[in-house]
Amino acid sequence: MFFDGASKIGPKGKIIAGVGVVFISPQNHVLLRVFSLTEPCSNNVVKYNALLTGLQLAHEIWIRYLEAYGDSKLIINQVQGDYEVCHEDLIPYYHAVIKMANLFDGFYIGYVSRSQNTRADVLAAQAATLALPIDTTYHLTVATRYLVYPKHVLETKEVHITSIDFKPRGWRFSLIDYVLHDILPDDSKEAASVR
Repeated sequence: MFFDGASKIGPKGKIIAGVGVVFISPQNHVLLRVFSLTEPCSNNVVKYNALLTGLQLAHEIWIRYLEAYGDSKLIINQVQGDYEVCHEDLIPYYHAVIKMANLFDGFYIGYVSRSQNTRADVLAAQAATLALPIDTTYHLTVATRYLVYPKHVLETKEVHITSIDFKPRGWRFSLIDYVLHDILPDDSKEAASVR
């Protein structure tokens, strides 16, 4: 499970916050969850909320062994016991996380860099940006597809596409495939360049 939280100043100076949680099964099935928080809170409280949300969801779907990863060194080190929780606002969240973590047969929490936590980071930012009134739900479908490149377009009174090539072109797509999906080009020179 990857988790992250984001808070920002919204319209009229109001602080809005959101959390993103990404579950990846051992079979590489991905489950994304995004939540807007209803109350303004600090960045660390938002990140604790992201972790707690993920733990609650994992418990609800009967996950017994959970590895959790986040990009907040403070939260990770506090939960691991390496840092003492000094800020009074964080103490109840810390205790709630420890209580939830003990519900699993096995629990591990570790730090990942922000670049390794991009999915959860983007989801959290999106949740803060798309903050909704309480008790509302917004369904967002994320699908993957190649760009559409028309080879020939005949100009008449109407536009007709005579053929479409669905293969991505350009150096950017090779980099995107490698970064997001660990896919390298078949050509060994190009693969070395992308790597």
